[in-house]
Amino acid sequence: MTNKGFTLLELLAIIVLLAVIAIITVPVVIGVIDDARKKAFTDSAYNLVKAAQTYQTVNGGDIEVKINYTNGNPSLDIGKFKGDLPDSGTFILDSSGKSEMKIWRDDLKVCAVKEKNSKKIEISETITTKEACKL
Repeated sequence: MTNKGFTLLELLAIIVLLAVIAIITVPVVIGVIDDARKKAFTDSAYNLVKAAQTYQTVNGGDIEVKINYTNGNPSLDIGKFKGDLPDSGTFILDSSGKSEMKIWRDDLKVCAVKEKNSKKIEISETITTKEACKL
């Protein structure tokens, strides 16, 4: 009579192997998810710039738009845009169309920064607190 099952030792070896694979892959997957969430926040910041530029175009090209965010509520209605509102920060669009921003996202603990003479929005590696994420 032949047994066609696995021994306890073989099952334990497989469990250990799966545990090692999980230990290696879980941090990588979590890192990929965090990077995707930061990218989505950056995309929301770009959409905020476009919405403010549209607002400025409709309401006159020689105005300065200042949008201050406190607890996710904008102090100025700039219309709808795709993405999530930041939790705090400041966005300024001057009459020449140049913008600068520092906006904070609580759940990610990141600050998106756009310098006045740059078109690029980046997640700051040096700004790590909500209080420091201000213009």
